[in-house]
Amino acid sequence: MDREFATVENQMNGTSNGGFLKYASVLVRWWRFVVVNVVVVTVVAAIVSFVLPKWYRATASILPPKDQGSFNLFGGSGSVLKGLSSLSKLGGVGQNSGAYNYLAILKSRSAMEAVVSRFDLRSVYGIDDSSIEKAVKQLKENVEFEFQDDDYLTIVVNDKDPLRAADVANYFVELLNTMSIKLATQEARNNREFIENRVAQVRDSLRMVEDALAKYQERSGMMLTPEQTSTISALAELYAMKAKKEIEAAILERTVTSDNAALQQVHLELHELDKKLGTIPKAGLESFRMYRDVVTEQKILEVLVPLYEQAKINEQKDVPVLLVLDKAVPPERKVKPQRTLIVVLAAGLSLFLSIVGSFVLHGFATRSIDGNAFELRIQTWSRRIAAKYRVRFGF
Repeated sequence: MDREFATVENQMNGTSNGGFLKYASVLVRWWRFVVVNVVVVTVVAAIVSFVLPKWYRATASILPPKDQGSFNLFGGSGSVLKGLSSLSKLGGVGQNSGAYNYLAILKSRSAMEAVVSRFDLRSVYGIDDSSIEKAVKQLKENVEFEFQDDDYLTIVVNDKDPLRAADVANYFVELLNTMSIKLATQEARNNREFIENRVAQVRDSLRMVEDALAKYQERSGMMLTPEQTSTISALAELYAMKAKKEIEAAILERTVTSDNAALQQVHLELHELDKKLGTIPKAGLESFRMYRDVVTEQKILEVLVPLYEQAKINEQKDVPVLLVLDKAVPPERKVKPQRTLIVVLAAGLSLFLSIVGSFVLHGFATRSIDGNAFELRIQTWSRRIAAKYRVRFGF
């Protein structure tokens, strides 16, 4: 058979297909080397793919509320400010302004550590030194949070235990709900305290101006006419509007940047109110001025008290802010390892490398080498391998 190969190789030199047939003859000589390597690597890859641990993937889907929630600029206290026109226009500004959002909560260290502690993931991940830092890092590699095109959020958890994968995903939903309520309640408390302080100030001012007006009227015996009181009431309305806009501006300044369009609009409206109030002459009579102050404080109080009461209600709210579309359930099928893919890739790669290796070994085994010790050593190895696989060279 070696003679036949030699004869074929000699015929190659004078034909256009000589190169192809020459390569084919090399593969025919080294076929055992190629086949054995491919079979061995494929069998090993199959064994390894069955030994590798199975991983499962559980997914939970949630829908952010349309009206209010953690993404709303004022969270649970959003409704308390419905009467403030500039704030109600902000609607979905919360997600864009980054006050806080669902992804920030889910990726926070406090949320991750809570999951690690709840499911003892340090033991699950085999962390010898019980480092929560390493456990959190490993957990982050096994979870995915992503907003989908349909405006819903998915929480994906990979774990070796299908039941634990589903439990972890559902616990993330529970944590997100709890922390969102906490943040919303905290913001509602801040707004309530702010309005509460303003109400206290107005009540003190009203009490003072009422006492001053009563004492002045008793001392002077002067009373205001209906025409005068109607003018003062209109003026008080302007002061009440100004107080309302000042509250809007104060809350916006704590939650948005200075170049926000809504905040700039409120400042513009305040400027116009100041101009209008500046054109009104001071009342000539002391009683007229005092009555004006009383009516102004009353109008301001009428605006603030409903807001204050609504703020107290929102502060006590403890309702879920999430809409769960799909609760995570234990998956029935593994997601990895993909055994078929592993075996196919291993077989293909080993076939390619074996073919390349056969040409390299054949080249070193058959070439003439003079004096180069390194190349002589490689040639010796190549011929030993050829002998092991019973490759004949015809020389």
